[in-house]
Amino acid sequence: MKTLSHIAAVLVLAFAIPAFAHGNMDHVIGTVTKIDGSIVTVVKDGMSTQVALIATTAWETNGKPGTQADLKVGDRVVIHATKVNNVETAHEVRLAHPAK
Repeated sequence: MKTLSHIAAVLVLAFAIPAFAHGNMDHVIGTVTKIDGSIVTVVKDGMSTQVALIATTAWETNGKPGTQADLKVGDRVVIHATKVNNVETAHEVRLAHPAK
């Protein structure tokens, strides 16, 4: 029984730590519908969000290090952002190209 409680504790920690990994950042999740210079528009469930991309934005493409050049309309993204001067500004962009 003690082993079961240890396993439960480990599982709780394993799922809780990633939830706090980005602290109070906003999570913008959806599909890229427009890229206009350093502004990307992401749509999910009919709601669109514009996010500013900056020089310090970190990139991950299909689970590997990436760059802004990888970003295409139609990509699924998870963006961790904070508001800077009332504009969502990307700290990290994780994207996945759609399967062909």
